[in-house]
Amino acid sequence: MDLILNELSVEGQFFDPGELSESIRRVITMRNTAIGFGVEVYCHSNTANRHIRPETALIRALSRDQRVYITNWLTHGPFIEESQMHSSNEWYECDGEIVTDKGLGEAAYRVENGFDWRTLSFVPSSWERSPITVTHVEDDSASRDISVLNYWNMSELEPALIEAEPKPETWRDVEETARRRFTSLNFTAGSFSDMDGRPFALGVANRIQTLMNVLDRICNAGPDSPEGIKLLNDHFGHETSWFSNSAESEINKFRNKLTFPVDGIDTLCPWHGKINNPPYRIHFTWPVSDGKVHVVYVGWKRTV
Repeated sequence: MDLILNELSVEGQFFDPGELSESIRRVITMRNTAIGFGVEVYCHSNTANRHIRPETALIRALSRDQRVYITNWLTHGPFIEESQMHSSNEWYECDGEIVTDKGLGEAAYRVENGFDWRTLSFVPSSWERSPITVTHVEDDSASRDISVLNYWNMSELEPALIEAEPKPETWRDVEETARRRFTSLNFTAGSFSDMDGRPFALGVANRIQTLMNVLDRICNAGPDSPEGIKLLNDHFGHETSWFSNSAESEINKFRNKLTFPVDGIDTLCPWHGKINNPPYRIHFTWPVSDGKVHVVYVGWKRTV
């Protein structure tokens, strides 16, 4: 689990200084508790400038004691923009408001792509609900609703922190999670064996999860469905694609390295998901067959 402070929950509602003070205390308590569980809480760099009431920014309304607890976080981060994954050209909305480039939009993008991201909100506010439904509008005829879990008090957050799946610490953790979560992917025996002995990197682990989530979604929706077509257009078939086929020259040169056993039959699997730094690859059967894809290899790039 990771958390983002929902800056939209500062919406000009704090006319009572005591109410603001109590709300800040709640948020700081939730953040400190999350950090105690090893969960960082990100914020949007504009949070400090959100208005608690007309003409008054949050940062200017804080008492001396409140500044000690919250100013460093809101002015130095960690800011979600520094690691933002969704494009400013994407269209995410909630309750009729565009939330692209907001913390909530980024949380929705990450949930959509297989990560466990959730939000914290100030109270009282109009955000005392969970989940929050964010709509990813793809075009005039296609959209996708995403449910983002949201917390505004400790009584709900603490049990969620206790129950949340811990971040992976080994490649075995990554493999076990992938086999459990991505039920439309058939992982062949030994598909993760190349990772044995390689130094663990959380960034690579997250990228593996992202790529497998896309494959799993295509299988579940069907490659000819609106969602499947959108994912294929986004991630296959162009220069910056997440997935591609090996070049014919590569296939001819490395045919043996690109051939893997699938159900007892040696099968050429040149299609792969890319992790570029360092150069890891996920090889799989393609196209989708009977709603399934076989993942045959997760490991260091083989065409070198």
